[in-house]
Amino acid sequence: MGANGSHANSSLESELGRNWKTTGSIGEIQIVQKKNSKDSVKLPEESHSPNRIYACFNKKGDDVQAIAKYGPDGKKIWEIHTRDHNGLGEHYHPCKDGHAQMKINKNGFPESVAYSLDAEKKAILEKVRNYGR
Repeated sequence: MGANGSHANSSLESELGRNWKTTGSIGEIQIVQKKNSKDSVKLPEESHSPNRIYACFNKKGDDVQAIAKYGPDGKKIWEIHTRDHNGLGEHYHPCKDGHAQMKINKNGFPESVAYSLDAEKKAILEKVRNYGR
């Protein structure tokens, strides 16, 4: 596994050093969390393992925070969020070059593009939510 410049050893790396750990897996999906529980819960922007899916739980550990799929180049393709976004409820953000695609909202400010989950993404979310149950 790897992200943001990391190598093997079951950790992901960010600009702050190796601060991710793998806590489990569900098929092709790896469950990760920050080593420092005080850090924000946010998935890495890139993975050095192609075609990977990472998921993380919120700080309480009672629900999924985010799930992201990475492409053959290791860049994020999309990211699922479980917190409401403009009335969408659970939704996903498509990504370009590893970052959420942006648009200008009706007030003239940039915001990330978001869509309701399709059947494939709903199935992935439910698989992760059922992890450990």
